[in-house]
Amino acid sequence: MQPGIPENAATITFSGATELTNEHLDEWAISILADPVKKTPCAVDNFKLENGVIDARVYLKNTYGYSDWKCGQDFYESWERNETFYQSRLEAYKKEIENDMPVYDRFKMAGDILDVGGLTGTVREFLSKDCRYVSIDPFIDAFLKTAKTKIEAYQCLKQRCNFVGAVAEFIPFRAESFDWVHMRSMLDHVQVPDLALREAYRVLKPDGSLLIGLSVEGGKSGRKAPIRLAKDIVKETLGFVGMKKYKDSHTWHPTYVNLLKLITDNGFEVKDTYWQPYWKDQVVYVLASKG
Repeated sequence: MQPGIPENAATITFSGATELTNEHLDEWAISILADPVKKTPCAVDNFKLENGVIDARVYLKNTYGYSDWKCGQDFYESWERNETFYQSRLEAYKKEIENDMPVYDRFKMAGDILDVGGLTGTVREFLSKDCRYVSIDPFIDAFLKTAKTKIEAYQCLKQRCNFVGAVAEFIPFRAESFDWVHMRSMLDHVQVPDLALREAYRVLKPDGSLLIGLSVEGGKSGRKAPIRLAKDIVKETLGFVGMKKYKDSHTWHPTYVNLLKLITDNGFEVKDTYWQPYWKDQVVYVLASKG
């Protein structure tokens, strides 16, 4: 174990290396790298590294909503770093896998897959071995904070993973590079959802597919139960008066109708909708194609 890395954390294991490096990012992923702003082809050497990971993060610091996004991101990263909490969650992780299995039995992703906000790539648990996969996430140290219990539950975390530090609004890959873009439990955390969807459209191949999984306000009916509405008002008030424990870490609270509008407004055609059984009509997965 390297100095400064907690014992229950995993190092990034690109090509079986034990040091923190992704200089062995798969050749196919290297070949489609692009400047996240200019969108032009870009070599690995043109990116800066942080802890050995390609850092392609671009922030909209002067745009409305950045401070809320940064607050939410800081909270999320702090939550992920809570190693004491995660050490005891082996059975919860196994249950998580069981609950997600029906989603990926229905939606069989294949080919070249970009996981936006994919963190350590746990969706690989449901992918076939011949898929080519890469995850991007602004939490660039995610692999350093992966608890042993999670690695024990998710077999995919024992395998190397293509990973680049990046945000959804500025994807560091060339146009028409992927067969699938996967966005699970992340669109309500981005600063600009429209831009995130436009980037997904850009990097998808002409016959590519987008899969979005999200908890939506009011669930399938679109209506919040009175007790849930009351609880949300109390939490929002407590967060507003400075109680960080209750501050909302989300930047967007879409209903199912809002989500569909976002998807179609940005050029996609909705193909299928699936309500994840475990969450009782509160979490929806939407499959869309380039219209």
